Amino acid sequence: MTFLKKLSPLFLILAVVGDFSLPYYLGRFYPGFDQATMIISQLGEASSPVQTYFNHGSIVTGTLFVLSSFGVYSFFQSESKRLAKILAGAIALYGFGDCILTGLVKISDSASFFSPAYFLHAAFSGCSMVAMMFVPLALAYQAALKQQRATAIFYSICLIGSIIALILFAAYYLPLIGRFLSSTRGFWQRLSLFFLYLPALSIAIRQFASFFKNSSTKSRENS
Repeated sequence: MTFLKKLSPLFLILAVVGDFSLPYYLGRFYPGFDQATMIISQLGEASSPVQTYFNHGSIVTGTLFVLSSFGVYSFFQSESKRLAKILAGAIALYGFGDCILTGLVKISDSASFFSPAYFLHAAFSGCSMVAMMFVPLALAYQAALKQQRATAIFYSICLIGSIIALILFAAYYLPLIGRFLSSTRGFWQRLSLFFLYLPALSIAIRQFASFFKNSSTKSRENS
């Protein structure tokens, strides 16, 4: 457990950077793949030339998210056990529901929304993204209580930005509005992830800062 606590910020940074950059990297090897119009999960469909790499990559990044949650809980529990549970639980659930299951559940190109595999993927992915929104929400609330206005505004912008982008992404499936968003649904999905990953990245930075601060203090005390 001590091992996980120490490596938690590294795991979290690797998970965030890896999961966000994976579709851009693999998209280069998928002829005709358009980042602005095509959703990320299409990289894992049967017709995708990078299906295996995408699925394995999703499992790896998801596992890193889950492993990092142990250190996140340990980092915040001295401040508030409730906050620690919310942050660690949200990150772990996101890693499992949006990343690991994405890599394990195979979706055929012809699958409809109501097919078992597609519905399972969509349901867990949606729930996981909503859970991840609790990270900026909880951190904004914590910062507001401490009267850290700039920090509260930053996390609030991340939360609002992710919600708006997710709504515009989901609006593609609405009968009348969807056709106007067909050329941008990939963009809105990635923008929503960008706003969700910023708070997670800030947690890792705070963990690193605390680690170096404590190491510096111990070094001065020993000398």
